[in-house]
Amino acid sequence: MLKKWINEIRQKPDLYRTDCWKYHISGNVIELSIMSGYLKQKKIYRCSVIAVGHVLEALSLKIEQKYLNFHIQSFPSLENPEIVASIRIDEKGDFGSKEKEKIQLRDASAAIRHLANKYQLEIGVVDQPYEQKLNEIPSQDYTTWLVVYSFFNNPFTWLKVGYLVESLRNEYFHQPEDEDLYIADLCHLDIDQYLNLPIPENRYLQSLIGIQPKNKSAG
Repeated sequence: MLKKWINEIRQKPDLYRTDCWKYHISGNVIELSIMSGYLKQKKIYRCSVIAVGHVLEALSLKIEQKYLNFHIQSFPSLENPEIVASIRIDEKGDFGSKEKEKIQLRDASAAIRHLANKYQLEIGVVDQPYEQKLNEIPSQDYTTWLVVYSFFNNPFTWLKVGYLVESLRNEYFHQPEDEDLYIADLCHLDIDQYLNLPIPENRYLQSLIGIQPKNKSAG
């Protein structure tokens, strides 16, 4: 099953940035590592770890849909930052039929705050992200912009950013083609240049989230 699931993920290279990570399967364990060319610069290493977070969350969902227990071990060797995490499936375990709540878009802010708290991230409101010249964000303006920030800025945090983004994208929201929810993990930017965003002192910018396009009614 692991081989099938990881191949399904790798068929979406743009979504999961498959050029920056690799995997190894041994029995019921899959190990995810960063490609060596992405280890030397903090910016691209951060983005690679976020991508692995996406993959881990996507795999977790697939495992849960089979009602199996699993265990994630993050950064098993701090001396080797290449190895990000592994997932071990307990094929004999059965956590039962646990249906996850699907939160509708009208509750988007509450859902995002709930997930951010789960992953030890924090949320604030951004009034005018365009004034920051963040050219990753779309030309479409949104009714509400949230900023995701953290107390720490290390690989464990970046992994959680990947969990958050993937959870929102795949578990809690079913986005139409015109994108009611937009998530930017800022991987194409030097985010250290944007410390003038309204976040508390001694916190680190991690992501921007736009909710509800202004030219579309809330329904």
